[in-house]
Amino acid sequence: MSLPCHELSEDALMLLATGDSTPEILRELVAAQRSKQALLLWGVERLTRAVDHPDAPITAQAYDLLTHFLRRHSAIAADVVSNPAVSAWALSTIRDLRAGASCARPGQLAAMVAAIAVRTGWPCRIRVPTTAGRLLLPTVGSTSPVAADRVGMVTVEHGRALVEVGEERIRIPADASCDAPGWLGMRTLGLGGTDTGISLLLDDLHPARMPGEDLEDRLPGDVVADWREALDGAWGLLTEHHPVPAEEVRSLVTTITPLTPVPVGLRSASSRESFGCVALSFTRDRLMTALTLTHEVQHVKLCAVLDIVRLAGPDRGTRYYAPWREDPRPVEGLLQGSYAFLGVTRFWRRQRHLQSGEAAEAAHFEFARWREAAELVATTLLDTGDLNHEGRIFVSVMLKTLESWSADHVPATVASAVRRVSRDHRRRWLERNPGFA
Repeated sequence: MSLPCHELSEDALMLLATGDSTPEILRELVAAQRSKQALLLWGVERLTRAVDHPDAPITAQAYDLLTHFLRRHSAIAADVVSNPAVSAWALSTIRDLRAGASCARPGQLAAMVAAIAVRTGWPCRIRVPTTAGRLLLPTVGSTSPVAADRVGMVTVEHGRALVEVGEERIRIPADASCDAPGWLGMRTLGLGGTDTGISLLLDDLHPARMPGEDLEDRLPGDVVADWREALDGAWGLLTEHHPVPAEEVRSLVTTITPLTPVPVGLRSASSRESFGCVALSFTRDRLMTALTLTHEVQHVKLCAVLDIVRLAGPDRGTRYYAPWREDPRPVEGLLQGSYAFLGVTRFWRRQRHLQSGEAAEAAHFEFARWREAAELVATTLLDTGDLNHEGRIFVSVMLKTLESWSADHVPATVASAVRRVSRDHRRRWLERNPGFA
């Protein structure tokens, strides 16, 4: 396998460290992830043969068809291969194959090929194993529950697709995103207008869509409409007032995964294993949703950077204070948090001038609180001795950026409240984590 070399110049790294980016840099980050995902799928097929896994014949056939599709239908094939759930599945499968775990299911590579065939209308018959009691085609949809641990058949003929599992025959509708008897379509969310529009996959089906998170079950259709409305409002706020994170979401995020709701506030997540996916719980508050997308795209961006450039040495087991957490954090956790809150601070730095009354005061508070917190952690990172040369450059630029915002005016009452909240959080943290100075 021949793949391009992906690099970030020092200038690009320094620009990213300010929280900013350019279209060229974002394209390079995406290209590097595409290469990573291609390498993972190659690794799945290679390891499956090497360990003589029972899925080896299906996996080998699927990989051959995948190389064909990447040549003949490159755009659709790349879209399926780069699906965040596919990346997470491939990585976990490689880990399981290396460990000799019986739970490894490399034959799911056939599901990706079948998904491409369905989307392109390419005539074929492909054997696809079920997973978690369903036959699931990434970016396309899933059957309703069927017999577990079975191998089904996906047939595409005359532009129509049929799934057969045991005695069950399920026709995939022409618009596969629609539900049909025995079929659950993978839906999309179209946000924005003609000039600023974006289309995001709403993945509430794939079991690997966000590793380690409490995921929402399949959303009813009326709830999907609520999600579309909420995200559309957030997207409008970003495109109108926060162009940098808006362009980063457009370039780096392909998929939204619903998380189970929390009693108060909004929960969100992203993962280095599922590049391109942002998971979040539902809220109708467009401001909080826009802020959450800004926060998570910082994580998505930094994860992509860390796949190209190492910024810190191996974890030595040392843990540190982070003002946004209740638990001690490792160096990489500090780096991720500080970078995310650099983006959050930048968001509030602009947003506070768009608010009025109590909302403006609250926005000033959020700006001052997270600027101070991100600056504190950036300073901690530089003091750890765990950053390499590139990491020190990156965090030094982060710190310089945050310090440059310290002269921004904040009402005296807000500054006093920030000092009090910061002090109280540190005190409570020390009580929960005795032994830390």
